[in-house]
Amino acid sequence: MSARIAASIVPRARPRSRASTRASRRRGDAATRHRVRAHAAETSQRGRAPPTVENHRVGSRSFAGSRSASRSFDDDVSSSGSFDEGARVVKARPLRLLTSYVDVVEALCRELGTTSKGDSVEFSVYVFERGKSSDKVVAAMKRAVKRGVRVKCSVDGSVVSKFTRWCEGTTTLTAELEALQEELGAEHFSFTPVSQATHAKFMIVERKHGTGLPSVIFGGVNVGDRFTNWRDFAIRADGRAAVDAMRYALGSFERTITSNDDADIVFASNLPTGWSPIAWTFPRYMTFPGRFEVKQAMKQLLRDTRYSKYSVAMAYIDSMGADMLAEMLRRRDASLTLIVPRTPNVYHDANRKALKRLVDVNASRRSGDSNNLKIFLIDDMLHAKVLYAESEDESVADFGMLGSCNLKQRSLGQFVELNASIRQPALTMALRRQLVQLVEESLPLTKDDLVFSEPKATIEEWLG
Repeated sequence: MSARIAASIVPRARPRSRASTRASRRRGDAATRHRVRAHAAETSQRGRAPPTVENHRVGSRSFAGSRSASRSFDDDVSSSGSFDEGARVVKARPLRLLTSYVDVVEALCRELGTTSKGDSVEFSVYVFERGKSSDKVVAAMKRAVKRGVRVKCSVDGSVVSKFTRWCEGTTTLTAELEALQEELGAEHFSFTPVSQATHAKFMIVERKHGTGLPSVIFGGVNVGDRFTNWRDFAIRADGRAAVDAMRYALGSFERTITSNDDADIVFASNLPTGWSPIAWTFPRYMTFPGRFEVKQAMKQLLRDTRYSKYSVAMAYIDSMGADMLAEMLRRRDASLTLIVPRTPNVYHDANRKALKRLVDVNASRRSGDSNNLKIFLIDDMLHAKVLYAESEDESVADFGMLGSCNLKQRSLGQFVELNASIRQPALTMALRRQLVQLVEESLPLTKDDLVFSEPKATIEEWLG
């Protein structure tokens, strides 16, 4: 793709000097190494904005070049291929797995603390609640701004998050962040409560003056003291390639399908462009208008016949998520270890209904033999969204996927989400150890754990 893009933005060749030819080759090499920048130049010539978080307007109702009508849920799902070259990094710098809330807060503050004048920070989170840990993050933002760093902060302000806060009786820092924008000035610190359900959690740090590499932190972790003991994961990555790849995934332009077998990390995103009353009423069958890649990425992993042993740690799951896992278990050699919270903070009955559906469908297909499915319940609040795949073939690298997206219909087809597929061995080994530890701290599912209340379960599933 990059060669074609580079060709489209370089004028036709004319006779030129040897020095000019060498300069041209350097430009061509740079375009090949940095696909995102080349694509940004191409899209800019077409009148579209380059892929920055500001320009693609995460959570807004307008994306350049996106489809405007809601679609059938499987319209964009294929069984092969992966995502655009711009959203992948073949050889990434070492990725770091963050395995606790404390780790994530410390990492956020550390990244903010190593910025200097002229740098910029883009921060997006679903829930930003009051508390000491939140105060630490906000204080780190303020110190960065006073050093001359431009900070852009966005928090989900949609009806979905307001309903969730009402159910849980929790707070939000929206008023404080708006006051901070007034205090520091919008040109230095800007805050946006986005109206589109924006479940992605990430921070991008652009360093421009020799203070270090650009970096990103992304995953499933919200900010607030009540999340301190929740079990969750995030990833820190640094380097131009990783930052550009994530920005590219969050861009609104059309994407080209390519292979990702040789990539250390590949980003996939959901980017709704608006609201559809039909899709809202029938979330099982229709998506909002926009581009939804995460379900496609998940299905590709679950359908990949090179892998036979799957482990999934998931906070919330509904009948759509259960059916995706059940489809994978139709393969005779496939097995699944599923870890879920015993008592999730929300959607308790919907979770139990989905687990029963998965158990019953799998057992009916195998004449009652369910040795291929093991489900564990952990007493801690597990907030993770992790899929992990292993192969019997030692030449096939383990595959991990994590991010913000739950195995739920609205997560897969209506919310802004950001996930990443990872093959870097050190990271996948660390993730596998964490999954083993979760299983060791859990108890196997029993029949009593499959009891749920109706119509509560169906209502929870529809609302969530």
